[in-house]
Amino acid sequence: MNSNSKITILCDFDGTVAERDIGHHFFETFVKDTDRWLDTLEQWKMGLISSKECLEHEISWIDADRLDIDAFITKEELDPYFKDFVDFCVKRKYDILILSDGLDYYIESLLMRSGLGFIPFRANHLLLNGSSIEGIDFPYHNLKDCTMCGNCKLFHLEEKRQDGYFTVYVGNGYSDRCPAEHADLVLAKSDLLAHCEREEISCIPFENFRDVERELTKRFIISD
Repeated sequence: MNSNSKITILCDFDGTVAERDIGHHFFETFVKDTDRWLDTLEQWKMGLISSKECLEHEISWIDADRLDIDAFITKEELDPYFKDFVDFCVKRKYDILILSDGLDYYIESLLMRSGLGFIPFRANHLLLNGSSIEGIDFPYHNLKDCTMCGNCKLFHLEEKRQDGYFTVYVGNGYSDRCPAEHADLVLAKSDLLAHCEREEISCIPFENFRDVERELTKRFIISD
């Protein structure tokens, strides 16, 4: 690997770029029937329903409008080192793309608030009519004949690979398992790290994006 190689950094959002799993806490806050919600989450984790089905249920159960979402988002933060990491990638001409099986509304809001609105991302689309939540759309569902995720992260990874990129995947959760099995380099924490260790998938543990920056600096020959 050298400084002339095409490198893409594919980052999960909830619990990775964002400090915590915003989607999980959003539904935890606004779904009133907690028992039904927790049961549905468990069915998803067990593979009995897809994340698309889970999200459709969750959206139909929430008691919130746009103002509630906006107020909720103001309390959320990105990884404190992510903006520096983006500067690191821009300086070295690394491609960066955020991939999320969460909702585009809070991702766009947080990126814009942090001065990072130029970063491309792929996520599920929250449908709004004025201030009312109408549902959810899945523009990246079932792109590889797989129906388990609302947003097929593997499809986006393979698009980058077909364009000649060395693929670096950074993630923490259930929706990151599939792309982690195919990326050229994986940085993992939390549930994804446990999955990689259990399935003997080569990965590098990390805690924040300062760790990711250090690892990429160490692994790639950089000519500043």
